[in-house]
Amino acid sequence: MTDIELSKPTILIVDDDPAIRLLMSHALSGSDLNIIEAESGEQAIEKFKEYSPELTLLDVTMAGIDGFECCTEIRELPNGSHAAIVMVTGLDQPQDIEKAFHVGATDFMTKPLKWPIFSHRVRYILKANQTLRELSLHKDMLANAQSIAHLGYWQWDYKTPVFQCSDELYRLMGLEPQQQEITYASTLRCVHPEDRATFMNAMRSALHDKQSYDIEYRIVQKNGDVINIHDRTDVTQLYGQWLLTGTLHDITNRKQSEQKISYYAYYDTLTELPNRRLFLEQLESSIAAAKRRDGKLSLMFIDLDRFKQVNDTYGHHIGDELLRQAATRIKNCVRLSDVVAAGTKASDTTVARLAGDEFTVLLCEVTAVADVAIIAQRIIEAFAEPFLLDKHQAYISVSIGITGYPSDANDVKLLLQHADAAMYHAKEQGRNNYQFFSKSMNSALASRLEIEADLREALVEGNQFQLFYQPQIDAATTEICGFEALLRWQHPTKGLLAAASFIDIAESSSLILELGQWVLIEACRQAAIWHESQNKGFRISVNVSAMQFSHAYLPQQVEHALTESGLKPERLELEITETAIIKDIAETIPLLTELKELGVKLAIDDFGTGYSSLNYLKKFPIDTLKIDKTFVDEIEGSEKDAAIARTIVQLARNLGLVTIAEGVENIQQQKLLIDMGCNELQGYFYSKPKDPESIEQTFFRSK
Repeated sequence: MTDIELSKPTILIVDDDPAIRLLMSHALSGSDLNIIEAESGEQAIEKFKEYSPELTLLDVTMAGIDGFECCTEIRELPNGSHAAIVMVTGLDQPQDIEKAFHVGATDFMTKPLKWPIFSHRVRYILKANQTLRELSLHKDMLANAQSIAHLGYWQWDYKTPVFQCSDELYRLMGLEPQQQEITYASTLRCVHPEDRATFMNAMRSALHDKQSYDIEYRIVQKNGDVINIHDRTDVTQLYGQWLLTGTLHDITNRKQSEQKISYYAYYDTLTELPNRRLFLEQLESSIAAAKRRDGKLSLMFIDLDRFKQVNDTYGHHIGDELLRQAATRIKNCVRLSDVVAAGTKASDTTVARLAGDEFTVLLCEVTAVADVAIIAQRIIEAFAEPFLLDKHQAYISVSIGITGYPSDANDVKLLLQHADAAMYHAKEQGRNNYQFFSKSMNSALASRLEIEADLREALVEGNQFQLFYQPQIDAATTEICGFEALLRWQHPTKGLLAAASFIDIAESSSLILELGQWVLIEACRQAAIWHESQNKGFRISVNVSAMQFSHAYLPQQVEHALTESGLKPERLELEITETAIIKDIAETIPLLTELKELGVKLAIDDFGTGYSSLNYLKKFPIDTLKIDKTFVDEIEGSEKDAAIARTIVQLARNLGLVTIAEGVENIQQQKLLIDMGCNELQGYFYSKPKDPESIEQTFFRSK
């Protein structure tokens, strides 16, 4: 039995990892605490019975009974209800946190622990828990709240998670009075999901900063009804101990009246869309937000062609029905994942009825010309179907004007004017079409569509694409160890184009799948030829696009290319970007494993520019990290870039991976990278990308 001093607080550390227990004990070492340890939940319960610790640091994930079950059993022990229990966990999902509080946890800490503040936080919890113990001796409901009629009243004395509540508060929450305990966690579950952040921030301020609060939020009752609550809470002291006391008032009727007034002021009652007033406010705030983040936005101005003719012929009631159906079609065209609403409701604040038969669409995140054009075309196609109006059938089309911030204008008035002007230009072009206000935007769209059409034709002909190759140099021997295959397009009128000028169009149109397969086969074929002619095992590196990587049949394509060319699998390296790899870990690891089983090598391209987690990196079956050119460019003059490059090299070495730096352009960069221990180098310092014939003339000896 461990000797403990009764005058000192006792802390029980429970974790099945002895290293974690050692680190915790070391961090808390000192003369002011008794430290005891347990390696399992079962042992923790026995230790608690023996020592009655003031604070238990309890690991969640353990063999046998886990932390949640252990916490539950400790709370049922003598003195268990008053002790502080802090769940120490790597889980950080809301449901895990809720479960921790539900089983009686006082607090939680997430792994990895922040050791510099760990000791301070533990002592703070001990101090707070001592305060709770003392407050339990003086528990009393505040007398002045008893006189408040029809108000829910609650008090929290910090000692336990349970709130002391009046019957009226139970009613407000849709619960039977005093039939169950109300805690912070159970209260939070009753708060409307959209209002929880407000409630949590106010409560956090009250707990940590001792700040009273006065807020409004919604509560979802057990039967599903939603009511509006005015919550006024004070932080007070009673006999030197802190208390939270609050009153809740049902203000649902007042809120409903305010909402009706707001609705009629800001919404069109016919189409249930925002009216001109609300739209102008949204546009103003969206422009301000775009200015702050140096962003963009697009605005569509839509006019119904020949609406007046339908309205005059069949009457206003038919015209009203046509406007309702038109509003629905427009909303359906922009109520997709590629459109982000300007307001709080994606279904009805992106689209507005400006006046009469005029509608607007505000696109705050869809700013690329091609994407805006897709949405405009979607709206035009939606209006190609006839409108069924009572017993009548009518055909109408739309004319759409499109403008953008800040390219065309930087204020509300000018944006509307330009969108309106573009719409009238669409009418002048024969109606049933869209026009951009900016000639440059129209030109850019036309150019993009032209490139896409040319790409399709080039893939059919099959003789316009070729691969250039850039050598990769072994830093130790200065010999060529491999080549990266780089796509070029010999355009019939534009000349030789680098991949950067057309690859994004290929990806957005899905042509990259066919193009990528051709690159893979051609690169393997060329590598096999060089291997046979030079009797050297050059590695060939091929870039795999994110779209290719997301398709499950990539391993079959790779296997086909290897079989078709006769290239040995270990001579092929697939370069995949960080972003593509990290997008869906559940799918990524099996796919990488399947590719690895073919015998090919795998590299993460542009490493350091994406979002890779070291936790995932160690699980990926990869061989190579490519240091992005952006870090190499400034490696001489920037200590930060040099430090990043050095860190990547060290990381790769620790993980048993090869590093290759791209973009090496001078001898100073070469020397620094070699000194860091970089394995391979690539860049203009050695050679620009060349066609196969030039590669052979420059680097190979004829045989």
